[in-house]
Amino acid sequence: MFQWTEYRPFKQGVQTVLSPLESEIMEIMWKEKRATARYMFNRLKARHSVNRSTVNVTMNSLVKRGLLGQKLSKGRGGLRYIYHVRCSRGRFERQVVDKIIDSLFESYKRIVQKRMREKLKQV
Repeated sequence: MFQWTEYRPFKQGVQTVLSPLESEIMEIMWKEKRATARYMFNRLKARHSVNRSTVNVTMNSLVKRGLLGQKLSKGRGGLRYIYHVRCSRGRFERQVVDKIIDSLFESYKRIVQKRMREKLKQV
């Protein structure tokens, strides 16, 4: 399970629980499956004014939160980390929805049950 602390209902998609930069990195990682911080920086700098160190820190944060993993690799330029996806997009989305629903049930069980029934009838 990955960790997140803030829910932003006014945002869309993965940005409801991830920062814009984290979201963009994860979108790329879900497509690419693995990448170095240098590769990610090169992808992002074309669209944003972002520092390489910011990309490194953000990717390491995603590792600590359980969304990415990393392996040390020896390359032409020396040692480098290769990041890989640890949490698929589908699993990410299920965990976000489960945590939100569980939180709502803990705080407002009766009204949530009633509204869920009403919403399901509309589908």
